[in-house]
Amino acid sequence: MMANIERIFKDKEGFRGFRAPGRVNLIGEHTDYHYGFVLPVSINKFFYFYLRQNRENKFRVFSENFNDYYEFDYSNLIFNREKTWINYLMGVISEIKKLRGEIPYFDAYLYGEVPMGAGLSSSAAYEVSVAYGINEYFDLKIDKKEIAKLSQRAENNFVGAPCGIMDQFIATFGREKTALLIDTLTLDYEHIPFDIKSRGLRLVVVDTKVKHSIAGEGYSTRRREGEEALRILQKYLNINSLRDLDEEGYELSQKILPSPLKERVAHVYNENRRVLNFVNDLKNDNWENLPKYMLDSHLSLKNLYEVTCEELDFLVEKALEYGAFASRMTGGGFGGSTINLVPESIIDNWIEKITVSYENKFGFKPDVLVLETSDGVREI
Repeated sequence: MMANIERIFKDKEGFRGFRAPGRVNLIGEHTDYHYGFVLPVSINKFFYFYLRQNRENKFRVFSENFNDYYEFDYSNLIFNREKTWINYLMGVISEIKKLRGEIPYFDAYLYGEVPMGAGLSSSAAYEVSVAYGINEYFDLKIDKKEIAKLSQRAENNFVGAPCGIMDQFIATFGREKTALLIDTLTLDYEHIPFDIKSRGLRLVVVDTKVKHSIAGEGYSTRRREGEEALRILQKYLNINSLRDLDEEGYELSQKILPSPLKERVAHVYNENRRVLNFVNDLKNDNWENLPKYMLDSHLSLKNLYEVTCEELDFLVEKALEYGAFASRMTGGGFGGSTINLVPESIIDNWIEKITVSYENKFGFKPDVLVLETSDGVREI
């Protein structure tokens, strides 16, 4: 079998390649599935997808990361519990089939450099690179907004992860030296200038290297709590989502909702406003206000939404103590990473201090990634 795999993939002759970036969310955490506002940036860590049509009446796929091969046809386009890495590609094919019918069979080669489990959205980079690549290769004429949406549906419907639209959207529409303001209700978006190097800053992600066992369950629980709060509020207010709350509705929510529902609503309501204030200050060059928004976001995620953990809280505290301009957790929480804006003049010393202090505290080193912003999905 391995000889056959090497023959298919060794030279990539006839293959077309595509890549989509991972992302870091600057601010706007746990707002996207409440149809709120988010502000991610796409990063220079990518998922690569190469494909070439074949005449074998089956999809033949090799993953370099897993050093694994899998083949299937339309009769067994079903969730695979053993080779979970294939499900994202199968999910995208399933969603494209619903839109355009069956596409021709192809060989595919997969490689991802977005760290898995770090909260940098390796799965969305995977889905978007595959969806965009298939669309371009077979000229299916699916527009880019639908590429993002079908990629999200692949993760929701096939993989079974209840993610919002943010990750797939930034992988599709990201642009170098900008952040992407996304209204997850209307899917309107705006590129906001975010040239941190001109400010003498670097974008640094510190990966805790932990993912607590509650992560999946905790994420689903937070979604259910938000939906439960919404149902109660809809008895009093004409709203379709927590995003629709105005100041009066928010004040009512804090009076009538029990804990922890009122705390969850408080986070979502105020986080949406932090995103819009953050964007406004970016546009007006008021960078001095950004650290407070990011810290307030982290503290809200810690105290109101309860999705941080000891490792994340420690990293944010030490990041600021050692001279970071701004810091907060990013991603779903319960592990994962922090995002930090660090003065370039202290970057090496800062990384050394944060690494040593974390290892002294927890017994192992974090991963530290100094990142650049990047463009969204494209052919390579």
